[in-house]
Amino acid sequence: MRVKAFQRIRSFLLVRLESISMTSKMQVFTQKRNPITGSTEWDVQHEDYDFHQEIARSAFADMLHDTERNKKYHRALQLAIEKMHEAGKKANVLDIGTGTGLLSIMAARCGADTITACEAFKPMAECCLKILQRNGVADKITVVPKRSTDMTVGEDGDMKEKANILVTEVFDTELIGEGALSTFSHAHEYLLEEDCIVVPDSAVIYAQVVECPTLQKWNKLNDLADEDLEVILRTPQKMKDCAGSAAVHDVQLSQLPRHAFTELSDQIPVFYYDWSGRSPIDMKRTVKQEFTVSNTGQAQIVFMWWELNMDPEGKICLSCAPWWAHPDADLSSDRPQDSIPWRDHWMQAVYYLPQEITVQKDSEVSLVSCQDEYSLWFYLEDEKTKRKHYKRPICECGVHMSISRTHVSYLNDGKRSKKLLAQLKEDLVADAVVLDLNGSSFLGLAAAKMGAKTVYIIENMNLNIGILNDYIKENDIQNAIVLPEVTDEVLEKITNVVCDPNFSCAILPWENLKVAYLLYRYRSKLKDFVPVIPESCEFWAMPVEFQDLHKIRIPLGMCEGIDMSIFDSLVESSRVISDAEMEAQPLWEYPCRCRGVPRKIIDIHFKDLKVTYACDGANPIVDSKSEGSHSVNGFAIWAVWIVGGKPISSGPVEWPVVGDRVNWDMHTRQAVKILKTSKIVSDSDKWSYQVACDLEKGQFNLNLDWVNEES
Repeated sequence: MRVKAFQRIRSFLLVRLESISMTSKMQVFTQKRNPITGSTEWDVQHEDYDFHQEIARSAFADMLHDTERNKKYHRALQLAIEKMHEAGKKANVLDIGTGTGLLSIMAARCGADTITACEAFKPMAECCLKILQRNGVADKITVVPKRSTDMTVGEDGDMKEKANILVTEVFDTELIGEGALSTFSHAHEYLLEEDCIVVPDSAVIYAQVVECPTLQKWNKLNDLADEDLEVILRTPQKMKDCAGSAAVHDVQLSQLPRHAFTELSDQIPVFYYDWSGRSPIDMKRTVKQEFTVSNTGQAQIVFMWWELNMDPEGKICLSCAPWWAHPDADLSSDRPQDSIPWRDHWMQAVYYLPQEITVQKDSEVSLVSCQDEYSLWFYLEDEKTKRKHYKRPICECGVHMSISRTHVSYLNDGKRSKKLLAQLKEDLVADAVVLDLNGSSFLGLAAAKMGAKTVYIIENMNLNIGILNDYIKENDIQNAIVLPEVTDEVLEKITNVVCDPNFSCAILPWENLKVAYLLYRYRSKLKDFVPVIPESCEFWAMPVEFQDLHKIRIPLGMCEGIDMSIFDSLVESSRVISDAEMEAQPLWEYPCRCRGVPRKIIDIHFKDLKVTYACDGANPIVDSKSEGSHSVNGFAIWAVWIVGGKPISSGPVEWPVVGDRVNWDMHTRQAVKILKTSKIVSDSDKWSYQVACDLEKGQFNLNLDWVNEES
């Protein structure tokens, strides 16, 4: 499953108490942090909130919509069962991690003699039983609600005899991150016959060394420079030298602009995994491979992907490669990335090398690939850089522990920074006393270097404070003071307020309205007409047609001829209880088309904290120039910050044209509402929104939907 950061990490404290409702059902208080106010708040939730949240999170999303995956598993199963029967043996199938039972039902339809399906997640095991019943195969499949490593074989065991066919899908972006190595090892030792057939039979991990300044912005902080390229803040040396984090960065690499990286190597097969049992599985290993450098450049990053050989003969291959390395890509197409299967459960991985190395074309260097039971990491060596040990990289500078990769890339967005710095230079008065509302950015420190008398920075997270102090020391800043909270005495001195409008704790775009909330709190103590950067904020929304992203939410219905409506109902009912309608996504990775003129829905001016709601009404899906009907499967929402009278968009980087693909900002995430079903719309269809913003309480609520013409 995808590792990506788009799911919020929250701490839930559960307290049960009787509801006063007639049904006498229990309810749950969930404790969560309001990212705008920073305070802890209580929500009353369904008594089985955690239970339903777990179901919603384990929905397999686009995995079961992956037609190529489904068909190749089906064909490999068919061949395995036929091979057993041709050898005069029964085909006894074990399906590990069956989920909905899809692979087990396929095995039944292929003529397997016995099928045992194990599923440790009890709600899914119960759902699987109902799906088997609905599809008329309940009598052919035994469901064991256990982990495979807890199963037993014998007269009184979970299986009477060992299986001779194993089918399983226990892979993630890193291939082995979900415990595939231990799962296969245990199965071969305790659950499978010696001459069994395994689907898939084997796997290969590929790596490619590249120079990619674009993605390197997600890894290490650059010096902060103004529009004249003068360095305002130097990045501390400890941050430049830090090995970073070994945690995988999963990315839809096929959406990365081709000009954004330079290949320094061909694709290199670094690890081979034999799932069949013919050879032992190594839980830990290091492989060093020499290769010839294909282009001169700065080796910064390793791209990784893998492929599955579904059958022992290697005739059925399932590849997760990006388009330029994919065996089925149409390289003659204008958009070859659209010619390969789309997946969000198996993406490509990015690993940042602990140390950059300059390499010359045609020279020989070594890629060192390391693997433990659950993860991978990489080193690069030339004649000058040799290591005795290849331990997993650990962050020692604090940046990789306290700041998300998306926020690091935001801070490295030079175009945005230069606009903020230019306005800061213009606004600073003589003997300026500056208040910086965002300690997870460096605008306040920049003000200190640009001539402010004193700068007060609000920050209460210890890791962020440590980063600020490192910058203060590196840049010899004497006039910056970091405070967890600002006092009335300080507020009365302030001549300028600055706030880079992207907080490290914010996920959804409106969570950056912390700037407005803080200004509301402090406004009675601040002097009149104190200049504020940014000066205002707008939120925009538009209907879109996602090319693929909607697959993570839409129902399955029929999947490979198998009725999955029971699963759809289970997931949908759980989502209603546990999931918010809006979620954050980095839309540059997920192509979509604009299906309606963008609409400004709210405007907030920070000078007087005036909130202006755009006229709430019906908005046409398409403009007057468009003809015919179109498909809409979601809405996109983003913020625009006004600095010096000019917009800085955290959404489209250029004005969207109805019907065209949208070019999204790569350094922020946008809010998305995915519709349960795609809607075919025409000029007569309209959408509406309801928005409420309470600056005093730090609350923002938004709802988008179709206009009900009948009402």
